[in-house]
Amino acid sequence: MDMSAIYYIVTAVVLALGLFYFLAHGSEGSGKTGAKANDLKPGESPFQRDVRKRVDKLDQKEQMRQRLIQAGFYGRNAFFWMSASKILSFVVPLLVALGVSTVTKLPIKTTGIVAVAVAIAGIIGPSFVLDKLKGKRQRCIRRAIPDALDILSICLEAGMSLPSSLARVSQELATAHPELALELAIVDRETRMGRGVGESMRSLADRFDLEELRSMSTVIVQAEKYGSSLSDAMEVFAASMRQKRMYAAETLAQQAVAKILIPTVICILPALFVVTMGPAAIMIYRGLINR
Repeated sequence: MDMSAIYYIVTAVVLALGLFYFLAHGSEGSGKTGAKANDLKPGESPFQRDVRKRVDKLDQKEQMRQRLIQAGFYGRNAFFWMSASKILSFVVPLLVALGVSTVTKLPIKTTGIVAVAVAIAGIIGPSFVLDKLKGKRQRCIRRAIPDALDILSICLEAGMSLPSSLARVSQELATAHPELALELAIVDRETRMGRGVGESMRSLADRFDLEELRSMSTVIVQAEKYGSSLSDAMEVFAASMRQKRMYAAETLAQQAVAKILIPTVICILPALFVVTMGPAAIMIYRGLINR
């Protein structure tokens, strides 16, 4: 085995393990640009503080935390496990390539190329999974919003306050739409702690990255600001949401025609040509041979 290849693999593994150690024992900084974190935190060295401040300026940590929240991972250690999964996905293939090359005497170039390809896929894989989970949550919430608006309008028309109405909606949707029910329960707890309903709804919209929830929070804030009837505003908003859903369904129906045409041309038409033109082609071939 080429010793230079072993050197590069070991160097990459050591660097990855060093980054893993920093994430494990480093700071839990806010990740926001311009954060006032000048003092050392417990168990943090001056070097870790300097590196943390530079990472905070890049604002990558906060973006990753937001992506994890949007995918449904609310735990405090979610960022650590996400980073660890990426690092392990990079380190493990390299170690496996080194071991396979040592045991089987295969060329290091062959196993190295496969290991690098798997490592790149492992680094990209967690982000791909996050995007898929985020899209799944968004689809679930989009299906649940119309039912939530209907129940919310009924509660507001019955004379209930907005926080009480949201709590009731959370209870009613616990079986049919558990994800939205859980999020509305979080909104209810935040309002009980003194946070504004509009601000809590904005946080809810940020947790799902949904324009529909942002529009709903804007309607609530404007109704509270100008003193207009919130039940009427919710009815108008619900009607606009139904209209948007109808337009979206019509768009999908129109796209279905073009999508159906592709398998028709690729799969059905060749078989149809064989059935219709096959006998004629055979007859022409036999006629030419008989001549």
